[in-house]
Amino acid sequence: MTSSKYQIWLEAGKKKHQLPVNPESIKIQRNGNNQSVTIAGLGETTVLQEPKAVTISFTSFFPKTYFPGCTVKKPLLPHAYINAISTWLNEKTVVRLYITKCDIVWYATIESFSYSQSGGDVGSYDYTISLKSYKTVRVRQININKNKKASAPKKTNARVNTKSKPKTYTVKSGDSLYNIAKKYYGDGSKYTKIYEANKKIIGSNPNLIKAGQVLTIP
Repeated sequence: MTSSKYQIWLEAGKKKHQLPVNPESIKIQRNGNNQSVTIAGLGETTVLQEPKAVTISFTSFFPKTYFPGCTVKKPLLPHAYINAISTWLNEKTVVRLYITKCDIVWYATIESFSYSQSGGDVGSYDYTISLKSYKTVRVRQININKNKKASAPKKTNARVNTKSKPKTYTVKSGDSLYNIAKKYYGDGSKYTKIYEANKKIIGSNPNLIKAGQVLTIP
């Protein structure tokens, strides 16, 4: 494997796989979500909306054995990759996708995954995968008791919260920016906020934090 090759990784929980053969091309699709409306006396106009989630798709193969085109020296058996990806798809698992040298670090869902075995290379499997960027949605539930009579609010003395959240965090073995963001913000997708505040310490890859690094929590 040469250092000039980019790497494609899929990670979920404790499982982390680098795809053994890079695709010839990667398709990234960004679609708007704007709506057209017609207003009397004005005509058609566009109502701007937030864009749709970004999708990424590519085609490659899982080789039965190592060959010089592999990005890893010891690729797993094809079914190890197939089983992992199929499980994530079936269990609706949010995976972390990152592609080195492309600045792609996404949390994504696997939208489709197909694979087949060709007669010319028995044991190897061709596959096509499509993923969609994922954002965490937090919904607050409010329970209303219709039978309970409304009562005047009790007067309470306002107390000043003297507890302050720590402004720094020392990275431990096994940590990731996602887990740190989830701990402090309750939302792992806000890891980019911590990364931007500590870019000089972490470097160009937000996935390569090291134990002992002291990070500022903005």
